[in-house]
Amino acid sequence: MDSPDTAPPRRPALGLTERLVLGYVLAALFTMSSAAVFLYHMLYTSFEIEDAELLTDHVNTLRHELERAPESLREAEEIILSTATHRTLERYYGQLLDHTGKVLLETPGFSDLVEKDAAFPVAAPKNGNISAVARHVSNKGIPSFLAAALVAHDPAKPPLVYHVALDVRHLEEWLGELRLQLILVVATGTALSGLLAWLLTHRGLEPVREITSTMKRVGAEGLDERLGGKPWPRELAAMAGEFDRMLQRLRDAFARQSQFSADVAHEFRTPLNNLVLSTSLALSRDHAQEDYRQTLATHLEEYDRLKHMVESLLFIARADNAEASLTKAEVDAAALAEEVADFYSALAEDKGVMLTSSGEGCVMADASLMRMALGNLISNAIRHTPPGGKVSVMIAREAGMCLVSVADSGTGIATEHLPRLFDRFYRVDSARSSQGGDAGVGLGLALVKTVVQLHGGTVSVSSTPGAGTTVEMRFNSNMKKVTN
Repeated sequence: MDSPDTAPPRRPALGLTERLVLGYVLAALFTMSSAAVFLYHMLYTSFEIEDAELLTDHVNTLRHELERAPESLREAEEIILSTATHRTLERYYGQLLDHTGKVLLETPGFSDLVEKDAAFPVAAPKNGNISAVARHVSNKGIPSFLAAALVAHDPAKPPLVYHVALDVRHLEEWLGELRLQLILVVATGTALSGLLAWLLTHRGLEPVREITSTMKRVGAEGLDERLGGKPWPRELAAMAGEFDRMLQRLRDAFARQSQFSADVAHEFRTPLNNLVLSTSLALSRDHAQEDYRQTLATHLEEYDRLKHMVESLLFIARADNAEASLTKAEVDAAALAEEVADFYSALAEDKGVMLTSSGEGCVMADASLMRMALGNLISNAIRHTPPGGKVSVMIAREAGMCLVSVADSGTGIATEHLPRLFDRFYRVDSARSSQGGDAGVGLGLALVKTVVQLHGGTVSVSSTPGAGTTVEMRFNSNMKKVTN
């Protein structure tokens, strides 16, 4: 198998203009060719019918003479012998035979037009008209129509067979000229159709070229381009609208990325500056061993803070890029909530906050990630609940979902902050970020949102300033075990 580097280059596909023009040309060629063939066939058929009627008239004339003078073939002989000399275009050549095949009369030149082994159509009955003719070309290249009919001579004897050949050289010449004219008309019409198709297609695809030109102008500094303000054709209006929405999403993503980068730089700068300043002071002069120990302890706290920030950012980045691995299983949400509450009970007791857990329910989730999300919510609620307050964790079933809520009786959050509360590095005020760890840099709730979204759930927050805040996570409670 050829490697991608050695694979032959792909031939460029035909452009849309070329495809449409080619389709128009083929359609025009097929249509006009079919019309020309049909016209030619109809003319040829009409000539056959007309010539069959002429031959019928000729045969009826012969029959009339034989009926008028049955005892003599003189009048019939005159008709048969003179047919080729009385006409300049449609010349008849006749041959009268008895029932044994013996030639009784024959027009001079008949043998040049019709060979002995020529196939004549079935003879028309004695009183019938000629309904079919056969086209024949002699050895000398002379075209003719052949017909046969029975003619009565003596009622006591079998009827005679009359073979007649109609010289149609003039008809073939005219049809040949007609064929050339039809070919010329089809070729000219196809060429003109192709030219007209190219002009119409080129003009019709002008909106596509304009959209392409606009797309080329889009860049990191050109996300303000929009297409929806122009009256596009109906087929392109939807695409233009989707393009505008895509640009808006890209613009929002770039804005979030820029803000995120700035927030990351700002948050990393603070602990790094602390480390640099502390290290500089430690190196500026000699200190006691205990001072160095305290400096290293301070450094360790900052390192731990940086470590938590990096781990959180890596987890969020992997989740954004669909690289986070989940191992879902049936989880007893009530037992897990009780476990996490027990872990944070010491912190709640130190703060003078009552921490409770209640309810029941199961959820399909990754237990470790759910534990991390619930821990972030509980620790955050405890930190922002004054002494004597209460933090409640409740598990409940709700319309096929498992509801996990954490409510506190703390300071609450103003309404204008709620829409951005789950944004990365977003902090309501400095008082809410006084603590270390992820919560101190505005990553705790962002992690919660990421975990819930990885499980296909939703997270929401409601708060009343001075009365407390409630965060609700909803997970799928389907009991079917899934491993991603």
